[in-house]
Amino acid sequence: MKTLIIIPAHNEEESLPGLLRELSGLGYDTLVVNDASSDRTAAVAAAHGSPVATLPANLGIGGAVQTGFKYAVRHNYDVAVQLDGDAQHNPVWLDNVLAPIRDGRADCVIGSRYTKEGFDVDYKTSFPRRMGMHFSTGILMMATGLHITDTTSGFRALNRKAFTYFATDYPVEHPEAEALCMLHRAGFRITEVPVKMRGRAAGESLFTMSKAALYPYRVILGFIGLAIKKRKIPR
Repeated sequence: MKTLIIIPAHNEEESLPGLLRELSGLGYDTLVVNDASSDRTAAVAAAHGSPVATLPANLGIGGAVQTGFKYAVRHNYDVAVQLDGDAQHNPVWLDNVLAPIRDGRADCVIGSRYTKEGFDVDYKTSFPRRMGMHFSTGILMMATGLHITDTTSGFRALNRKAFTYFATDYPVEHPEAEALCMLHRAGFRITEVPVKMRGRAAGESLFTMSKAALYPYRVILGFIGLAIKKRKIPR
């Protein structure tokens, strides 16, 4: 399957070189989506041989990832995989994440740190992030009955039908749980596989304390919006 690795990146000039070197020997195409960085993110990505899509304004993770989906549709990819530009998603797990799509068992696969079979005891998250994850897990289950152990994971793969669906409609703010709700409502099959992730080695997280405080309200508003929105059926 023709596979694209989408790498949303905002001010990740320090993290990208190592990640792109790891990916270079695996045979996958990459696209770095430079989300209006103020550093050398675009130049570093280009220097390591990756195509770069530079956004003129900062759209956030949702807008950056959707840009990658649009690129994947336009260039006729079969599978799109999101790997965050902070290099916390280790490419060594790519085959595990891609396997259910290759086997036809799922339309969307999430690389999870918290499955019973492979709980990642070495990965440490801050208290606000843990609370945000538990909150989004709970609201997704209440809204859909779907139990996902790692709703905030951005390490995920989608087949062509799923990423084509998102190319025209994708959440902008904190899209992970809301996007899963959208997929479930549209009848897509979602599964998780265990992965291990790395801590951030360079740069700064965009998930600040102020954003953590607003996170529950934004998730609630996003789910309310989905509830009153006409369900979009994929073609």
